[in-house]
Amino acid sequence: MEQPVKSQMLTLIEQLSAPEPRAVEEALLSVLARDCESHFFFPFGSTQSVAAAADTFWRPLVAAFPHYEIRPGVILEGQYEGRRHASMLGFVSGNFLTPFAGVPPTKKLAHLRFGMNLVFQDGCAIGCFVMFDLIDLMDSAGIYPFRAMPGSPGQWLFPPIGREGKNRPDGQKTLAIIREMQAGLPSGPAVVDRASAAAHHSPNWSETMNWFGPAGIGSSRGMAGFRDAHGALFLRAFQDRRGIPRGHGDDIARPGHFCEIGEGAFAMTGGWPNMIGTHAGAQWLGLPPTGREIRMRVADWYRLDRFDRIADNWVMIDIPHILDQMGMDVLAEIPFTTDPTLPRLP
Repeated sequence: MEQPVKSQMLTLIEQLSAPEPRAVEEALLSVLARDCESHFFFPFGSTQSVAAAADTFWRPLVAAFPHYEIRPGVILEGQYEGRRHASMLGFVSGNFLTPFAGVPPTKKLAHLRFGMNLVFQDGCAIGCFVMFDLIDLMDSAGIYPFRAMPGSPGQWLFPPIGREGKNRPDGQKTLAIIREMQAGLPSGPAVVDRASAAAHHSPNWSETMNWFGPAGIGSSRGMAGFRDAHGALFLRAFQDRRGIPRGHGDDIARPGHFCEIGEGAFAMTGGWPNMIGTHAGAQWLGLPPTGREIRMRVADWYRLDRFDRIADNWVMIDIPHILDQMGMDVLAEIPFTTDPTLPRLP
């Protein structure tokens, strides 16, 4: 009998928490195949081996947060496209002592919002997707790059204990509820005021739903809060936004959802990318329209309440990757922000 892949995810988290830099590759090989492909949020790109992943992302993470721990708040597993998947959402927590992706250290305890998905075949992981909120880390370092967040900044809450009661819901039912909601998301022209927004509001959401958005957008509670903090601004900026269908093939990182799983009251979907739209309107992140077609990497984790309504939605968006497509390198500006005396011309 095969080991539950959720247990293998927990093994990897344990092995990766606070390893010595020279032991990072060994920790990864506790679960990942040697030729496992890894895909990281901007600016780290993709790698085709554990050795390359260790050098590209994991050792810089260890250097920036010595003695860190990966603390999961949500973890689940399931089947998708004939392979077993495991997903976790949580934090990398540790003292932020050296720069990470150009973000200057705070020299204090910091929490990096962090998600990871593993794709398994023949008992080991052949694919790894790593998501993190770099803009939130910039905010904690005092170099937040945008106008004030329309939603609430600050820490995400993770699931309450014992809220679902004794009847554990079926994961496939949970996933079906999520996919039904996603399939009914409106286009920009369909939402012109609060009445039309309410008409397109999926009944699968709880009235007191929590939407935990990435830094730059912020979090909100209730559907009106979600519309004001994110939905209205996003639809104005990307009126033709649409999902990308998953094509056929063996490439686990091809466009469309790389994962659609549900377990109990939880579900997860994510794409690399899974959404596309023309940046033709203003106000999203306070940025003027560029007219460019933008591909978006988005990962969502969901929790249903005991009435089978969506109570929590945690969202990771690779915002620096979106900005890069717009022609804005948010990381290149950091040295001039932290040192105003630095000349911009040689």
